[in-house]
Amino acid sequence: LRAYQRFEGWIWEDDQAGTRVSGARSASWDTAFAVQALAAAGVHPGSGVARARGVAFLRSQQIRQTFGGIAENCRIDPKGGWCFAGVWHGWPVSDCTAEAVLALLAPPGAPPDPEALGEAVAFILRCQNTDGGFGTYEPSGTRWALEWLNPAEMFADSMTDRSWVECTSSCIAALAAAGERYPDLIMAPAIGRAARWLYASQRSDGAWPGAWGVYLIYGTLFGVRGLLAAGTPVYHPSIRKACRWLLARQRPDGGWGEHHSGCLTGVYTEHSESQIIQTAWALLTLIEAREPDWAAIERGAAYLSRRQDARGQWPAQDMAGAFFRTALLDYTLYRAYFPLWALGLYQARCAERAAFAPPTPQALRAGA
Repeated sequence: LRAYQRFEGWIWEDDQAGTRVSGARSASWDTAFAVQALAAAGVHPGSGVARARGVAFLRSQQIRQTFGGIAENCRIDPKGGWCFAGVWHGWPVSDCTAEAVLALLAPPGAPPDPEALGEAVAFILRCQNTDGGFGTYEPSGTRWALEWLNPAEMFADSMTDRSWVECTSSCIAALAAAGERYPDLIMAPAIGRAARWLYASQRSDGAWPGAWGVYLIYGTLFGVRGLLAAGTPVYHPSIRKACRWLLARQRPDGGWGEHHSGCLTGVYTEHSESQIIQTAWALLTLIEAREPDWAAIERGAAYLSRRQDARGQWPAQDMAGAFFRTALLDYTLYRAYFPLWALGLYQARCAERAAFAPPTPQALRAGA
């Protein structure tokens, strides 16, 4: 009876599509990104309270103890990690843990408990593969190709865990941020191995393939983010090549739009219209990479601003999330926090540029 009652919590109904069943919950995942977006947006009415509540939720969702059955089921110790949904799920994920760590370390804010942070770092390190990249729930457990045994008709590359661009990038960023706050934590060897894996995973055209979002724009966001967090300078050929790839795909209206069919073909496929979430991803990448083509960044920011309604929201478009590269996921909050995050970084960069800009003749006359 208790199991049946819990099952009802996965069912909901609305006027658009009737009764549906959710395949997963994403509270920890969404909260970690939302907290980082609010941090990037700066001080606004209510944002401090929202961030504090988000941080409190994340702190309550960390797995702080080992539970039974780990060795018998050939699983790694979950202690220190965060799950995709919440602590009740029981099985933490490398990038969910990494993004939670980044949210807890995002300034300003009270520093996290050193013991809890150390446990999170230890869990992340347990997820690193021998090739240097990071898996999802655990490192790869086999040397043999088992994909030919895949009984699923819709999920690709799902028989064993392996290294993923997104997981590797998030883990690098979290390890680097934790190392800055607590220098006694030794992270450099793991970060270096992961960065080398990211370099090797970049496509010849400059993009990175994504597995958990659509597709090359999402992967490139994480590829660049990870290398920058690892200490790669913005002028490095890999970073500049990725930016050139993005700039070449900006649309006349200033946005970016990639069709999900490219997830199956491995080829960049232009969407019929610009996508808000993907534009935010591209803008985040270019701003973080210090792209000198400021006009392109301004066009992207202008597109996001135009698409925002009077309530501060952005309209729903095509699904931008993916699962094992072959199924689409609708993350409702993606269209809330990713544009906010991008515009927050844009405003910060605008202020930075203004501070270093030479004074105009009008300003000089006014100060005379």
